Formats: sequence, C-alpha cells, structure tokens
Amino acid sequence: MRVDIVRVRSSWWVSCVLALVCTGCAELRNAVVPPPEARTRQTAQVQQVQAQGPSPKCPERIALEEPLEPGRMTLPGARAFVPGLSLPQLGLLDARSSFQSQLTFAEGSLELVGVSYENGAGLLFLRPEADGYCVVNTWSTWQSSDVQYTVDSKWTSPDGRMAILLLKLMVAPGTPGEETRWVVLGTDGWRAWVALGTPPEHQLLVHSVSLLPKGKQLYLDVKMERTSRFALGKDGHFITGQ
Repeated sequence: MRVDIVRVRSSWWVSCVLALVCTGCAELRNAVVPPPEARTRQTAQVQQVQAQGPSPKCPERIALEEPLEPGRMTLPGARAFVPGLSLPQLGLLDARSSFQSQLTFAEGSLELVGVSYENGAGLLFLRPEADGYCVVNTWSTWQSSDVQYTVDSKWTSPDGRMAILLLKLMVAPGTPGEETRWVVLGTDGWRAWVALGTPPEHQLLVHSVSLLPKGKQLYLDVKMERTSRFALGKDGHFITGQ
C-alpha cells in the first residue's frame, strides 16, 4: 500500500517551517551568562567526580565531539567516565532528576539520563563501560522560565543501527506564557546528533510533533497550520526538502 507523503513543494515553505518552528530561539543565544561563581561550582562538581581515582579509559570509538547544545550547566564531556547514574555520581549536585530511559542497539545499549535545573534541562547519553559509564555526548538548554520535559517518544531502527528521540519541553508550565517545544535527537550508541535543525535554532515551537514509523522507514510529522512530513535519511537526519 502506497504511503502518501506530504511533500514540501517549495524551498520557501521549507524556510518558513524552519523559521517559524524556531521562533524564540534568539533567547537561547542571548541567554544571561551565569555568575562566575556558579560556573566555578558546577565545573568543580564535575571535576570532583572525574578525579576520584584512576578511571577506566573510554573507547576511542566514542566520537570526541562538542555538546549538541551548551546550556548553563556544565555537563561531563564526551568520553568522560562516571561511576554511576545518580546525580552525585554524575557531578550534578545542583540538578534534579527528570527521567531515565534505555536504548538497545545491535552493539550494546545506552542509558539516557534527563535532568532539570533552574530554568533549564539536560540529557546525558551514557554507555555502560567497566564498573561505570562513558559519556557519549550531552544536550542541554536554558530558558527564561521553569522547564519540565521528558522523552515523548523514541524509535530504534529494525537493524539496531540508530535511534531517534523526540523530547517534549514545557516552558513556564501552568502560566499564561506556557509554551511547548520539541527537540529531535539521534544516536547510534557511539555519538549523538540533532536530527532536525541546527543548534541553537532546532527547538520546534509548534502545536505538535510526532514520530511515525512505516515499515522500516521513519517519518516526522510537524503540525503548524498544516502538517509537514519529513522522512528520515540514511545519515539519521530528517530530510527537509529536495
């Protein structure tokens, strides 16, 4: 049975989609820099965890890449070793736990740890190694109001080669300024990436976003005034136009 795909018929519409869904992202670029003492405290917490005796060496196959989006909280970097999944073990004493989840690949598994902190949120991709975990990468964000978020849905390819995560963020929940943001991330267990958009302009400010598996193919539906459907490419990024 043929799957009808809502095609983006012009580069103008693609530009509008990406511009409109990213409205408000300027506040991410212009976020107030945290006080020096706060940065020093957060960095010291991470360094304290990493300095607790010799740590196992993380596999070089883990890509040594920058965070997907740097937030106000200092998170452990790629290939850093952490002894466990609790906030103290992660060196995140100023954060609070939001959720934990797991992804299973053809080559091992990955732990997802979501944390929240003052006006922000973060996600750590952690690969089990020795008696602890190796950081694959992290994502985080800062907002001007309180943030509640979770993994709305996730998908793993039939061959276990990659997974796609759809994060749902509620900014200023329960207030007149409440808004919903969506972030689409991908990972293959050794690295992670933003699957739609380019940081920091990748947070979708739209009515709804959903993952739609069709056989071996995955689509992403983005609903504004009308619904746009994007297909997942072989490189783990959603194709926004031809």
